[in-house]
Amino acid sequence: MAWKNVFRGPNGYRAGWRFLLFLAILFGVQSALQELLDYIVGHWRVAVPPWPDPTVLIVQDGTALIAVLAATLILARLEHRRLRDYGIPGRDSFSRPFWAGSIFGFAAVSLLIGLIAMAGGYSLGQLNLHGVALVRAALLWIIASLAIGFAEELLFRAYPQFTLASGMGFWPAAFFIAVAFGALHYFTKPDERWTDWASVSLLALFVCLTLRRTGDLRFAIGFHAAFDFAAIYFYSGPNGGNVATGRLFQASFHGNDAITGGPLGPEASLLVFPVIALLFFVFDRLYRRTGAGRVQAA
Repeated sequence: MAWKNVFRGPNGYRAGWRFLLFLAILFGVQSALQELLDYIVGHWRVAVPPWPDPTVLIVQDGTALIAVLAATLILARLEHRRLRDYGIPGRDSFSRPFWAGSIFGFAAVSLLIGLIAMAGGYSLGQLNLHGVALVRAALLWIIASLAIGFAEELLFRAYPQFTLASGMGFWPAAFFIAVAFGALHYFTKPDERWTDWASVSLLALFVCLTLRRTGDLRFAIGFHAAFDFAAIYFYSGPNGGNVATGRLFQASFHGNDAITGGPLGPEASLLVFPVIALLFFVFDRLYRRTGAGRVQAA
C-alpha cells in the first residue's frame, strides 16, 4: 500500500487524521486563551471563586466554546463545508427543538430527584437566596448552563461526531465519543465512580440519538443546558463533591450513596438508569424516522 493511502482515501484525507488535526487546533487555541486568562488573573489579582461557581463556568466554557468554534471554522474552510454540515445551528439556535430539548432535560432531572425523594434520600430545604441576589444567581446560572450546553455539545457532537462517522459510521462513532465523554468526567473529577461514567456515557448516546433524529444539535444543546441547570442550580445537588455557589435551595441528600449519588450528585445515582431508559423510549416514540429517512415529530 502506498504511503499516500495511509493519509488519503477515496474521499480525501481520512477521518482519523482530520479528527487529530481538529484536536491539535483546538488544544492550540485553548492553550493560548488559557495563557491569556492566567495572565489576566495574575496581573489583576482576580480572586477565583471555588468551583462550581457560575462565573467560573461562564469563563471556562465560554473559552472552550471560542476554541471549538475556531477549530471547527478552520476545518470547515479547509473541507469547503458550512457549520450546519456539522450539526451546529445558527440564528435558529433557540427555536422549537432547543426548547423541546430543554423540557426533556428539566423533566429528566425532576423525575430523578423525585425518585430519590421517594426513596427518602432528598430534602428540598429552604430558599438559599432572596430578592436581588436570587435573581442575579438565577441569571448567572442560566448563562453558565447555556455555556456548558453549547461548549460541550459542539466539542463532542459536532465536528468530531461528523468526521468520525464518515470513517466508521454514525453509531460506532457515537459509542466511541460517548465512552470518551464519560471517561473525561471519570478521570478529571474527584471521587468518581463507575455509575457516573456509565450514566454520562448513556446520556451522551441519548443526545447522539437526538442529533440523528433531528438533524442538528438544537435539541441536544437545550437538553444538556437544562439538565445541568436543574441538577446543579434548581434542585441544588452536589457536583464533584461540592455544592454550587448561588444554588436555589439549601437542599440535602441523605442516605445510601447508591440512591442519592453521594457527593457526585444525582447523575451518579443508580436511579438515573431507569430515567435514561425512559428518555430513550419517549424520544423514540415522539421523534419517529419515516420511510423516506426524514424525522417526523409525533
